[in-house]
Amino acid sequence: MTKLPDGKSRLDLVKSGLTGGLPKRGRFIVSIDRLQEDPENERKIFHNMDDMIESVRRHGIIEPITVTQEGDRYRILTGHRRFRAAKAVGLTELEVLVREPDDQITRRFKSLISNIQRENIPAVELAETLHSLLSSGAAASQRELARQIGKSEQWMSGMLRVLELPARLQEELRSTPGIGYEMAQRIAQVGDSQFQEQLVTAAVAGESVGRIRERIASFRTTQGSTSSSRPKTRTSQLIQLTHREGSCVASLRAKREPGAQEAMLEALRQLAEQVRADDSLR
Repeated sequence: MTKLPDGKSRLDLVKSGLTGGLPKRGRFIVSIDRLQEDPENERKIFHNMDDMIESVRRHGIIEPITVTQEGDRYRILTGHRRFRAAKAVGLTELEVLVREPDDQITRRFKSLISNIQRENIPAVELAETLHSLLSSGAAASQRELARQIGKSEQWMSGMLRVLELPARLQEELRSTPGIGYEMAQRIAQVGDSQFQEQLVTAAVAGESVGRIRERIASFRTTQGSTSSSRPKTRTSQLIQLTHREGSCVASLRAKREPGAQEAMLEALRQLAEQVRADDSLR
């Protein structure tokens, strides 16, 4: 049962649009003119609106839009697509769930986590939001931001690398629905712009992430085999691991032989000690 303010009927609320003070918590019917979209919403492009509009035309809004009070209006927290569909079919009032307002940073994190869990926004828009949060000081580092949204540092680094793709390829990924975060990250990790373009074309055409993985593995194998005229080279006997953190790139290389793992771990430990001891890096 929808909660109504004391002494108010649904008709009163619809007619008045909740004039004379807005409830700060609860479930209400409000005039659609009282609602406004969140300008900081991560999602900028809304795909597949035709299906949503038809569903709202037939069945209405099943699940209330979540909002918070802002001045004499309500800012939408979740349900931007439902709101747009409702306007498109001419609805004049909507049922909303009003929540206490959060501070700006908390609100952005909640919205971001919700969208990540549902992969609800394009990878490029997500990467831009992550970069914006870091730039604004909402999180002190990639590690801290990853912790706050429940992801690994490797995932965070991979998402931010999407912004290193050529601008044209970023726009392709932004405007094409169905390209998931893993696929975008894998494409961004390829160091060849021409091959990145081929991968984006394949992704836009509907290839699965599994097929994209196969393409990348085949490309790397081919690149490795053509880097030398001989089938076996000294390079092919090496193990190389690389990790990027912002503008810093760390790389470890070892011979492929027994004890290689232990040697690499020891080298990594020694390097970490050097970094900690170097006051010039503070």
